[in-house]
Amino acid sequence: MNWFYAKNGSQQGPLSTEDMKSRIAMGEIGPSDLAWCEGMSDWMPVGQIPQLKIEAPVRDEAPPPAFGAPAPSASATPYQAPVSAPGSPMPVQMIPGQSRAQGLGIASMVCGIIAFIFCCTGFISAAIALAAIITGHLAISKNKQNPAVNGGKGMARAGLILGYIGLVGAVLFIALNFWAASLPPQEVEEKIINLFPQEIRQQMREQIEAGKAKQQQR
Repeated sequence: MNWFYAKNGSQQGPLSTEDMKSRIAMGEIGPSDLAWCEGMSDWMPVGQIPQLKIEAPVRDEAPPPAFGAPAPSASATPYQAPVSAPGSPMPVQMIPGQSRAQGLGIASMVCGIIAFIFCCTGFISAAIALAAIITGHLAISKNKQNPAVNGGKGMARAGLILGYIGLVGAVLFIALNFWAASLPPQEVEEKIINLFPQEIRQQMREQIEAGKAKQQQR
């Protein structure tokens, strides 16, 4: 069983169960340090993992020292540092900072909100929506690499959803503008008038005609 543990911003491993227990006993790994092995759903503190609990050694009662015999040294310890097998170096992988992943998630959510609210601005909204989508995917990717350290996953998901909605709205708005530009002005006016209820269409036509007459008089 291969174990990995995180300490002081770096990830160490793989280690066997015996090596892990030895490092715990020596104090190199604390009970609050996070550890993980295959089969675990998430990283957990070392002190909460049953497989890494150290049984107290049973010591035989030593007979009292003979008169005049030197007392045993208090610095002796029953533990030894684990030695890795030759040809199997332990890789060290740096864990990315939590602020960087959270920053990407915040940027994605902010850009997604702006793209969603101002989707009718066309190309500008489309560019902001693309920024929300890209930063959102980057934040989620970093979270998957090490969920115990990297955060911002919820904000990244919100930014992705709003970014995709803003992008679709911006594309529809741009396509509608191109479609309206290809039609004669009178046909565009008629299609806009037909969007309103029947009882106010005639009033709108009269107001449009009155406005055109004033412009001609000027």
